[in-house]
This record gives sequence, structure tokens and C-alpha cells, in this order.
Amino acid sequence: MRYFDEQLVANSAAHAQWWGEVSAERQHFHNVEGHFAELQNASAVLPRDAWFDLDDTTRRVMRADEGQIWMADLMPLARTVNIGKIVALNRVSGDAGAVVRSISGQVPVGLDKVAYDYRGTPVPIFSSGYGREWREWNTLQSENFDALSDDQEAITAKIRRDNALYVLNGDANIVFQGYTGYGIKTSPYSKSINIGPSGNNIDLTTATWAQLDAFFNGPFGAMLDANYIVGKVNLYVSPEIMRNLDQQINPSAGSTLGTRLNELLKNRRINKIAVSFELTGNQFFGFVPSAEYIRPLIGMATNTTAMPRNTPTANYQFLVMNALGIEIRADINGRSGVFYSIST
Repeated sequence: MRYFDEQLVANSAAHAQWWGEVSAERQHFHNVEGHFAELQNASAVLPRDAWFDLDDTTRRVMRADEGQIWMADLMPLARTVNIGKIVALNRVSGDAGAVVRSISGQVPVGLDKVAYDYRGTPVPIFSSGYGREWREWNTLQSENFDALSDDQEAITAKIRRDNALYVLNGDANIVFQGYTGYGIKTSPYSKSINIGPSGNNIDLTTATWAQLDAFFNGPFGAMLDANYIVGKVNLYVSPEIMRNLDQQINPSAGSTLGTRLNELLKNRRINKIAVSFELTGNQFFGFVPSAEYIRPLIGMATNTTAMPRNTPTANYQFLVMNALGIEIRADINGRSGVFYSIST
């Protein structure tokens, strides 16, 4: 949902509206370029076909797995929101009423109703851009589209990575009407599990199989039970942890039981374990892959537009942007299906 394709434009009203706005901006750009073409060599004008190259580059980069391991799992849960919604609200309700047992059924019961709590998620805009000097446009006639594609790929990759880091860490500077841009590791609705010396005191990068098994069936399982989690969770771990999980369960005895990773995946709690190079050392996080617990909010799909030039000697400038928030959901008692490790 962070990029345009024919199916999204055809089936999503929000994407169709965004695509219409992008197309209108591109048409305005070409109207100006057409005027310049009448005044100078038309070869200096960006052809309409160039947009196909730029859009294809955006989609190729967005679908790559470069640090996007958890974003690929989150995007199917995403919900589109109007770009005018700077903060998207969600409502949670508590319990209400009491059940009285009696033979007659005439025991009076006091009337009650649920209590509501409202929570908000900011949806910030991520933007960047690139440009080409106007004379270079003519100098690189035969190679110009490749140059633009390189620019497009580099900038889109930066936005893609920034999206992912925002989902993970949030941004304390994103605040609107009292609502803060939290991420998985900073949200008050996420659950932390302390694996440091003052907590469960386990180093997952060097732990033995017995220690790993005890941790995931003990403190880790207890954390999920405390939050009433029955669904399987996705775990994202550092390369150092994954290298430890790649070891055989009992390598010194020539065991054929398989790797620690394969054995952990038999745990009824775990859906998948994936490595992310954005994590280091004894770090991991995870969530239940369900919109009931976590979902991205897409206020604008990733798009590229050109800044209209005022004169034939003005430089070519392109703007790449999208809008994304991450909604982490908990019940009225704070129980959640999103968690992360801390080491204190």
C-alpha cells in the first residue's frame, strides 16, 4: 500500500484519489515543459515515458528486502487514512455489567455501561528529493533516464528505510495536539521484556540450547500469557542472535536433532523468526501479525512529482514522499501483542 499499482488504484478509493492528484501535478509540469519546447530544442524536455521508469524503480525498491523484513509483514495489515487526518484516533472499551445467579431471576441488577478510552496515532509525511542541473539534461541525452533512475532508487531507498526505523523507534519530535509519534520500542502500549542482568539475565547471542529453551518456555511465554496472547508471534532478531540459533542443538556430540532455530519454530507460540540488520547484539522485538494488535496507517502512497520550472534554464527537481503512521493497539487494561527486549 506504500506504492501505486493498477489493482490498488482500481480497488482503493484512497489510492485512486492520490493517483489522480499525482497525475494532475505531472500534467501541469508537462504543460509548462510543452511551452518551453516551443521555444527551444524539444529534446531538452522530459518525455512522458520517463514517468514509467521512475514509477517502476519506486516499486522495485519498495518490494526489495533491504532492511524491510518486518515492514513486509506489517503492510498487509495496513489501513488507508485521509491525508487530512494528521492524527488517527481509535477507541477501546472496558467491561460493563455484572451477572447475578438466582432461581427466580428477580434479583435486581444495577445498570452499567462500558467506559471508553481514545488514543491517537500521528501520520507524518516522509519527503525527500533530487535534482539534475539543466545543462546536464542535454549533456546526458542518451543516458539521462538511467541517471534519473539511479537518483530515484537512492532517494526511495532512504525513505523506505526511514519508514521502517520510524515504525521501530518512533520520533519524539513528532507531536500533534498531545499525541506523539511512537514506535514499537517506544510506545506505552508495547510490552518490554528485560533480558539484562537485572531481569532474566540471558544473552541470546551466546546462550546454550538449554538456556534458550528455558527462556522461551519460561519468561517469554509468561509475558505472552500475562497479555492473554493465544496467537502466534513474529520474532525479529539481530544477526548475532540468529548466528547462535543457526548452531546445532548439540554440536559437540554430533547431534542430528537439527538447529536451535528449527527447534524453536516448533514452539506453539512462534510463527516465524527472522533476522534484521537494523538490530544489533542482544536485541529482538516482535508482534502478533494481526491488525487487532498493530497496523500501519497509510496517509499517502509513495509518489514522485516534478517541480514545475519557471524558465528554460531552471534545474530539474523531483519530490519523493509518502505518509505513514504506526498504530499499536492495546485493550483498556493495557494488554498488548507487541513487545521488545531491553537490557538493564
